[in-house]
Amino acid sequence: MKKLQIKPQELKIISVIAASENVSHAATILGMAQANVSKYLADVESKIGLKIFERTSRKLSLTRFGESLLPYVNDLLEKENQLNNFISDYKHEKNGRVTIYSPTMINAYLAKNVVNTIKDIGNITLSLKTFNLERKSFYEGSDFPEDCDILLSCVGPKNESLVANFITKYAVSAYASTQYLKEHPLNSPEELEQHSCILLDSMMIDDANIWRFSLAGSQEVRDFRVKGHYVCDNSQSALELARHGLGIVFAPKNSVQADIQAGVLAPCFAEQYEWWLDLVAIYRKREYQPWRVQFILNEVLEEIRRQVA
Repeated sequence: MKKLQIKPQELKIISVIAASENVSHAATILGMAQANVSKYLADVESKIGLKIFERTSRKLSLTRFGESLLPYVNDLLEKENQLNNFISDYKHEKNGRVTIYSPTMINAYLAKNVVNTIKDIGNITLSLKTFNLERKSFYEGSDFPEDCDILLSCVGPKNESLVANFITKYAVSAYASTQYLKEHPLNSPEELEQHSCILLDSMMIDDANIWRFSLAGSQEVRDFRVKGHYVCDNSQSALELARHGLGIVFAPKNSVQADIQAGVLAPCFAEQYEWWLDLVAIYRKREYQPWRVQFILNEVLEEIRRQVA
């Protein structure tokens, strides 16, 4: 029986078309002309002697053979990727993608204060993605996205096989515009229930958020149920609403320093009612990481620790 010679490029085309169900979309992802993608697909189907996709007017669907074939295709592509990573790591090449996930505020901090300090990044593509925690994450631990290399979070990982590297602690408290506080002054967290608080969707319990405070120097932590007219799915939007006097926001102290100095926002309480959170870096054990991930991880951790020292 004649041995099939299927090229890696043909395997990649099968995988991408299966994921996108559209030749045009696949061509865009692959950076190829649509006609070339169609020709590659026709050639490989002819070579195999079986149809991989059923063609309809709207999309391409896998045939029964295609459904059985796809896991083998993806497995071979993953092995090729591992081989390329091994060769790249052996040569210590700065090449490939490194993906960092973090909550909105930490993501903004990385973009503003950390990424620009990483010198000689080579051909690494650094991808910053937003990952806001769900409420259950504070009790169960954080999920780790499939394409994630490094996750910066305030809670440890749900998967105990991952490494959780403590970086520092940071304070979260309540802030509002100076105009809002002139019109609606308050002195302690007990009074928050009388105010419009800007809520985060990830922290919703029914129609409210739970904000946690302790008095500076005290170990006692208390929870306060707060409500409001506005709900945001990220902290940046919540801060923007607070700047416009639309309520009270619960935010990291470092993220509002510029607004406080400009007189736009102010702390809600004269005393230091705060919630201290851990900032941890979560990642796979180093023996399972490409060298490019280790390089970026070392640079990020070193710079953050230098800035908070």
